[in-house]
This record gives sequence, structure tokens and C-alpha cells, in this order.
Amino acid sequence: MTNKYSFRHLLVAGFVWLSALTTVLAQNIQGRITDATTGATLPGVSVLVTEQAVGAVTDANGSYLVRVNPGSYTLRVSFVGYTTQTIPVQVPTGSPATVDVRLVESLASLNEVVVVGSRSTQARTSTETVAPVDVIQSRDLVATGQVDITQQLNFVAPSFNSSRQTVSDGTDHIDPATLRGLGPDQVLVLLNGKRRHNQALININGTIGRGSVGTDLNAIPSSAIERVEVLRDGASSQYGSDAIAGVINLRLKEQPGTTVNAQIGQQYRGDGQVAQVGINHGFKLANNGILSLTAEFRHRGATNRSGDYNGPVYVNWNVGRQTNESDAAYIARRQGLYQQDQALIRQNNFSLQNNLQVGNAQVDNAGFFLNARVPITGTQASFYATGGLNYRRGIAAGFYRYPYQTTQVISALYPNGFLPNIQSTINDQSMLVGVNGTNNGWRWDISNVYGGNSFRFDVTNSNNASLAYLGTFNNPTSFYAGTLSFYQNTADASAAKDFGQQTGFKSFNVAVGVTYRNDQYRIKPGEAASYLNFSPTSGQVGGSQVFPGYQPSNAVNARRNVYGAYVDLESDITDRLLLNAAGRYEYYDDFGGNLAGKLAARYKFAEAFSLRGSISNGFRAPSLHQRYFSAISTVFVSTGTALEPRQTGTFRNDSPIAQAFGVPSLGAERSTNFSIGITSRPLRNVSLTVDAYQIDISNRIIYSNQFSRGTTGAGLIVANILNGAGQTDVNSAQFFANAVNTQTRGLDVVLATNPRLNVGTLDVTLAANFNQTKVVGDIQRPANLPNDATFGNFLFNRQDSARLTVAQPRSKIQLTFNYRLRKFGVVVRVSRFGTVQSYDPANPALDESFDPKIVTDLSLSYRLLKNLNLTLGANNLLDTYPDPLRVTNYPTPERFGAAATDNSSNGRFIYSRNTTQFGFNGGYYFLNLSASF
Repeated sequence: MTNKYSFRHLLVAGFVWLSALTTVLAQNIQGRITDATTGATLPGVSVLVTEQAVGAVTDANGSYLVRVNPGSYTLRVSFVGYTTQTIPVQVPTGSPATVDVRLVESLASLNEVVVVGSRSTQARTSTETVAPVDVIQSRDLVATGQVDITQQLNFVAPSFNSSRQTVSDGTDHIDPATLRGLGPDQVLVLLNGKRRHNQALININGTIGRGSVGTDLNAIPSSAIERVEVLRDGASSQYGSDAIAGVINLRLKEQPGTTVNAQIGQQYRGDGQVAQVGINHGFKLANNGILSLTAEFRHRGATNRSGDYNGPVYVNWNVGRQTNESDAAYIARRQGLYQQDQALIRQNNFSLQNNLQVGNAQVDNAGFFLNARVPITGTQASFYATGGLNYRRGIAAGFYRYPYQTTQVISALYPNGFLPNIQSTINDQSMLVGVNGTNNGWRWDISNVYGGNSFRFDVTNSNNASLAYLGTFNNPTSFYAGTLSFYQNTADASAAKDFGQQTGFKSFNVAVGVTYRNDQYRIKPGEAASYLNFSPTSGQVGGSQVFPGYQPSNAVNARRNVYGAYVDLESDITDRLLLNAAGRYEYYDDFGGNLAGKLAARYKFAEAFSLRGSISNGFRAPSLHQRYFSAISTVFVSTGTALEPRQTGTFRNDSPIAQAFGVPSLGAERSTNFSIGITSRPLRNVSLTVDAYQIDISNRIIYSNQFSRGTTGAGLIVANILNGAGQTDVNSAQFFANAVNTQTRGLDVVLATNPRLNVGTLDVTLAANFNQTKVVGDIQRPANLPNDATFGNFLFNRQDSARLTVAQPRSKIQLTFNYRLRKFGVVVRVSRFGTVQSYDPANPALDESFDPKIVTDLSLSYRLLKNLNLTLGANNLLDTYPDPLRVTNYPTPERFGAAATDNSSNGRFIYSRNTTQFGFNGGYYFLNLSASF
């Protein structure tokens, strides 16, 4: 017995010894990865040994090395923009296995494995998912000739829209971005799959996304981005609040080697100079780890497309009729005032040109990012980290203050008036750390991300008119107006495992997770001179002109906690049928909980045709900004004949003033999403996806219009409420409220092909979005105001309705040709932007409609050296502009007796600032140099 058991022990020890010896004698799989067409080496390619879940990333020379035991394996070689290859490998004892791979460029983006939209452990391409996903490569972003991410996406993703705003305070410096025609706050932004914090600024001017809080995409250097995944489907059940329209996931570079991208350019008109340089370098760390560092600097010069001013300068001749004044006397009086004004204009050599800056604000931007991943020795886990710092400084102008505006201008300081400036300082920072790995088939992830955004307002070239008694002695012309900030900390833990073998299905993935988030919103007041009225009885306006500072009464430091849990199931029931179900519960300690769910499926009728669809409900929690923002500001309001400045107060939703109006507490916006689509490969080198959708949203949060003082009816109620609260200098009140319901219907189409040519290679992509939003049902009104047409419509007027429904292009179609011949390359992109409209809040005669326009981009590239590429290009090659504003019955001396209808603000606006299809800066040419080492 003893000998028998001793032999068994010896046998076991022998196996242990042989196993250890095999480990010691482990061999390498090594090789180089190159482009099948050009032969160029490809750094950053992922090489995975599927049986052991180990792998490597190719270095700057395209080389890789993976350490394994002798045996049979399968390599999975994948890289953005190339078709993934699966290669069997036999590793002998005593010598390495060399496997060189030539990767073939994939068909557009439809063959690329996606991360967003599914938590399955199964790798799926964008045509294999249950929901539509656009995969946009970094080289496609660079090929647009744009230098910031919002504009890059605007010209490669039809469902995405972003246009720069002008004369809109802080929104001049942060571009509102939308998906499928919804609001900036109804799309969720992820960075490396983790929730990205919102911006500090809330858009309260007359722009797209008025009243919303988006995410500052331009705080992320485009040089750091490897690719962008755009999930075009409701995903609140998977990712939480804000994902009503979809999700944008930015994946950062994670590869060794150095890439440099530099660009200079300017508008055809000679302004708007751009200089940009971005450097990314990836360091190889121990255990096949990687550290990727990016630095990017951007300068964007201001542009100006304003018209010549025709209004009053020194003497106000745009006056009303006096009591019992005859037509002839009225016209004569106005003409007399007009002649006086013209004489003073000539006498003072006052220029009527460039009285306004209508175009891009000047912006200087510096960003630094890191992205790291390090396998933990002795485990199947990795540590990862992503961090970023971004600094932006901008300057944009407001409306010119003319000498005749004596309540706003100190004549001793500015005898000819002044053009005030808003100077922004935007700081953005974030840090993500996490650990993920696999154990017993479970793929797990634990992470925490902290990030924040601050927006500081300074006002220059201005005055506080109530300090007129100081004359020129120590009278300030620059003011610190306050700072907004928003910070967010998000912790989450998740796990996923495929139970396909246990359940008898091809796959049965179960993913679960919990999250905790803490939000913090702050308003810091400006200096006293930026908001105080030092001469209340003088009739002079207090505060800094263009942007009165935040007052101590506006200061806030609000926090909230959010708790969430979710489950996500996905299963290949058969080789043809894929099902997905997800549910998520989130609890907000400031307004309550919400449950969201989703069902989705894809059925593959054949290799060339699949049908997919989904139904889900979603939600968007009111932001802390919408709950707690308050300010006193000068708002220019259309009266149907002119833009009139008014001191307007925005009051917190929980304030006594809002309660006196009968405004209920803010609740969540809720949505129901439906989508159905097809994916097809009618030919080997042709791919097609078509997805139709309907998004119903109830209780959308809006930023109300002005409830103004009056002497009767609702106006008297408003006056009594404001006076009772001590707001005697405020002309009108505004607040945030759940007020409207909308329905959005649309169609997304993506057709891609790479026809075989005798000479060179060609990729052709046709992508389109058709979209319509309408307001449905009744508009909710404040409970304590009369439901009359005059004041009731100010909560959500016809201009606001147009901003939600027709201010963004109803269609957007983009056709792209990308041709390459050895060292030469040509990219031609033709974009058609559909009709947009704007409505006047009071006068239908001032409504505008702007016809569709086609914008053509062209770039020519040449590979100077193996890793050095030069590109010369032109965006908006044909110098296309949107339709100009329509001007009728302009108030000239000959028409002083007629009613004026004018959208141009006395000639200063040639193009609409309320809505724009693609901007109005005209053509832009550029020179780009890119290198990789």
C-alpha cells in the first residue's frame, strides 16, 4: 500500500515538474503586421491568443511578441479600419513561431468590432449588433480638415449636428452638439466607456439647445482619439440618464509609437486663422503594458460676417408716435432726428461697419491627456487609467452700445459708444482609474472617474453705467463677472459572463453592475461692480454691460447622490437569432427614482440580410444647473420691430418667485423609443444599413421666455410678484419647467462599398439622416397666471417651438470618396444640409426659411516619406453660404411712416444667428502635415 501510494505521489510530482518545465521552456509567437496594399508597417495592432486571453500590441515597427507554451493556438489580429483576421498557429518546442500578417482595409466602418451598445463578451461588428452604431476612425476625423471634435463629427456623422454660435454669451465658446435632432443634454458622452462629466455652462441664449446642459466635447484633444462610436438608439437602460437619443463613446489611443499632426489654415475671407499641433506618444511598459500621452494646442482666430449698421448712433430717431401727433408731424420729427444723427456720425467719423462681431469667437486651447493599461503580474487582471487637463481661453463680443443709449453708456469713457467683450476661461479636468480582468469565465471591472468643468466670465471694454458720476477717474472698464463649475464623481462595478455552454445556447451573456454618482454644481459671484447699481435713482443701468455679474444671491453650492443598478442579458438563441434585454434602476436623492428597460433583437435571414429592432423607455434627470441656476442678465428681446434690451431675472425652480408663479418642481424627462432596421450585404463589397426610429418624449424641460411687467392682467401679477420679492429693477422673470411633449421620427441610411479598381483603391460611403420633430399635446403653463394668449405663450412661444422642431436640418446627406494610389490620396466629401427655419416670437411676418445647401470638401495628400504625409485641402471648396436674412420694410427716412419688419437688427446680421445649417464663414483652406514613428 505504501509503495502504491508513493508511486502515485511520484507520478503527480512528475506532472507538476513537467508543467513547470514547460512554463520555463515557453516559446514566443512573433512577427510583423503590415498594410496589404501599401506594405507600410502598422503600429498599435492588437494581437490576441484567444485560448489564453493573452496578447500584445505592435510597436512602431509593426512588430509584436507573445509568450506562450508550446502547442496549438488561434491568433486574432485586429486594428481599426482593417478586417480582423483569425489565424491558427502551431508553436513547436524549442523554437519560436513567426507569423507575419498583412491586414486588408475593411469596408468603411461596418466590419469593426464595437464596444458601445452591448456588454456581451462576444465580439460583434457594427452590422452584427441589435442597434445601429457608427464607427468613425481617427484618420476619418483628420481627413475632414477640421481641428476640433465637434466639427469633425459634424462632417462625418449625419445624425450628429453641431454649429458654432455667435453673439450668445458663453455659448460662443462651447459648441452645442445634438444627435437625431434632439437636445445636447439628451445624448450621453462616454470616454473609454465611462460616463463623461457635463459642462458647467447652461445655454440660456437663443441658440440650439436653449436651456440645456451638454458635454464639452472640444475639451478632449482630437489627437488623443483612436475612434468614435456613435450608438444611435435609446440606451438609458444600459447607461443611465441622458441617453435618450443615443451614446457617443470616444476611445483613446492605446498603442506604442509617436504620431504628430499639425495644421495651419484660414478662411477665404482672410480671417479665422487656425494653427493646430497635436503629439501622441505611446510608451511600452512591462508585461505588454502601454502608456499613451497626448498634448494638443489649437488657436482659432475670430471671424466676422456682420453687415453695415443703419440704425441710430448719437440721436435716437427710431421713436414712437406722440399722443395726437399727425402722420406728417410724426414723419417730419423722425426725419429731423435722423438728419441730426447723420450730421454727428459725419462729424465724429463714426464707422458704420463692423459694429458687431458675427462669427467665430477667438479661442486658444491647450489639452493634455494620458491613457494607460498595465497587466498585473501573476493575474489575469489589468490596471488602467485615463486622465486629462484642458485649458481654453476665448473672447467674443456682444451687442454694440451706441452713444444714444445713455442709460447704458458712460459718455466720458466712451463718447462714441463701445463693443463689449466676454472673455471666457474654461478649465476641464478628469481622472479615471480602474482594474479589470477575468476569473472563472467572469469578465469584471471596477473603476472610479472624477471630473469637472469650470467657466469663468470676465467682461472687458465695458462699463457700469451707474458709475457715470465717477467720469474717467478710476472708473472700471473690465469686470470679473463670476464662475460656474460642475464636478462629478462616478464609481461603478460590473461583471459579465457567457453561460452559453451551460444553457445550451450559442451564447447567453449575463452582465450586472452597480453605480454611484455624486454631482456638484457651484456658482461663484463676481465682483461688486459687475452687478451692483450704484445710483438706483439715476435711471442708469447697473452692472457690467453685455454680461452683468452673478450676485451673492445667485451663489449656490448644490450636491446630489445617484445610485443605480442594472442587468443586461444578450443571447444568440440560434445562429440566426440574437436577443437583448436590459433593465436599470436609478435613484436620485433630490427627486426620486426611475426604472428603464429595453428589448432588442436581430434576425439573420441570410448572410446578406438581417433585420433588427428595439423598443425601450428612457429618461433624463433634470441637471443641477436647471434646478439651481439663477442670474440677472440683459436680454435682447424681439418686439416685432427691433431688438430691445431688458433686465431679466432667471429664478431658481425652488425659489419663492417660481412658486408664486405656480411652477412645479422639476421632474425627469421620459421617453419611449422604437426602432427597426436592416443590415445587408447584397454584394461581397457592398454593405447597407437602414434604420427607422420614433422617439416620444414627455415633460421636456424648457427655459421659459420672459414674463414681463404690466399694469393689467397677468402683467400686473408679474409686477406684484417681482416687487414683493424686492426685484424692482427686473423687467421680467424666467425659470425652468417641464412644459412640452415632442415626437421625433427619422431614418438613418449608411451605404458603403469599395469597388475593385485596376489602379488604386477606392472607398465610397453614402450616409444620410432624415429627421422630423413636432410638439404634441398641450403646453403646460404656470398655475397662478391667467391662461391668456398674451402672457401664457411666453412660457414656450412660437420661436421656442421652432427651435425644437425646425431649427436643425431636417435632412443631412453625405457622400464621401476616398481614393488612394500608392503615395497619392484624394478625399472628396459632398454634404447636403436640409432646410432650416426660424420663427419670430411675436410677428409671423418675420419668420424665415433657409433652403438646402450643398457643401463640398476636397483634400489631396502625398506620402513624402514612409511615415510622413502632406495634405492640402479646402473645406467648403465652393465658398457656399446659407441664404441671407430676408429684410422687408426696412426703416429708412422714406418709410418712417410705415411699420418696420426687419430681422437683421438694423443691418448688422446678414445671416441668421438663431439657426444655421453649417455656419456662415465660407470657404477654408488648410495645409496638414502628419507623421508616425
